[in-house]
Amino acid sequence: MKINPKGDNVFNFTTIKIAAGSTLKISEAKVHGPVYFLATGDVVINGSIDLRGDNSIGATQTAAEQIPAYAGSGGYSGGLGGIHADANHQALPGNGPGGGSAGDVNTPYGTAGTFTANRFLVPLVGGSGGGGTNENGGLFGSQGGAGGGAILIASSTTIRLDSIGQGFPPNGIIFAYGGYGTDRGCSGASGAVRLVANSIVGANSYQVNVGANNTGTCKTAPSPGLVRLESNALSFSLAGVVGPVLVSLPFALNLPTTPPPTITVASINGVTVNANPFSFPNSTINTGSQVPVVVKATNMPVGATVKIYLLSDGGNNQGIPVTLTGSTEASTGTVNIAFPAGTTRGFVKATWGTLGTQ
Repeated sequence: MKINPKGDNVFNFTTIKIAAGSTLKISEAKVHGPVYFLATGDVVINGSIDLRGDNSIGATQTAAEQIPAYAGSGGYSGGLGGIHADANHQALPGNGPGGGSAGDVNTPYGTAGTFTANRFLVPLVGGSGGGGTNENGGLFGSQGGAGGGAILIASSTTIRLDSIGQGFPPNGIIFAYGGYGTDRGCSGASGAVRLVANSIVGANSYQVNVGANNTGTCKTAPSPGLVRLESNALSFSLAGVVGPVLVSLPFALNLPTTPPPTITVASINGVTVNANPFSFPNSTINTGSQVPVVVKATNMPVGATVKIYLLSDGGNNQGIPVTLTGSTEASTGTVNIAFPAGTTRGFVKATWGTLGTQ
């Protein structure tokens, strides 16, 4: 049964129960954009909901190993690492409207991600990624940690977070903090949790975590996220929230009316790129000449700035602009690219507006 036919990440249920000892992981690896769980009946969380950003994997020997850490759904990935004193292989800033700046093994150090949503969490948005860093010794430096995700859970009756049993992750909790920036990579910012119900009950002392994470050697600390508890009857220990929390009566949910924007590399040299499941390398190119790379986007604002970033072991880093044509609902663009010999990892990025980077 498809419970999200519109692709807008609005999931409709009668009741929701996360069993003790189980974890519901919601990641950008599978679900793009913030998530909305709506229930006509009770929501009971005896286990855990995990929207944490992934930690950096640390420095790597090759560009091909530079894999961005996945954010929690609704958050943003960290910047990739680079090589100290190599102008052609520099680290990249974190992604998102509050993405951290790139840094170096020497000063200036990079910065961690920041949380940019407003106090109402409308629109709902997660944490931005930390900046990557340059490393010595010919190594590609650590990527930044990814941002925590963003979730709205709404019930017409009761939301209950109950701790049953022990272990890690703890039971009866929602995690949405940012990932660690391993070594010199900077941490991602934490995300957003909005709970809306007639009554909200928290039966343990550790219920929601959107606190700031490790900073490493970065110039700035990552931002904590925000929790909103909106209820007519609140029985919830605010001491059980790690990070900022606001309490109010319920107001309009402000659900999305369209799916979140997406942008993908559809094909390289006429060969379709299989994004899910993805395996590296996805394409093999047996020419040093330019080949066409096709980019497709949906729900992308007109005027977005689009670039394909290539990190290669056999050539310079590249940031190649792409012009999209079509409509906001569906657009496409083609650019001819000469890939250097050896392995190359690429990704496409679009920026626009004040909530900018997808």
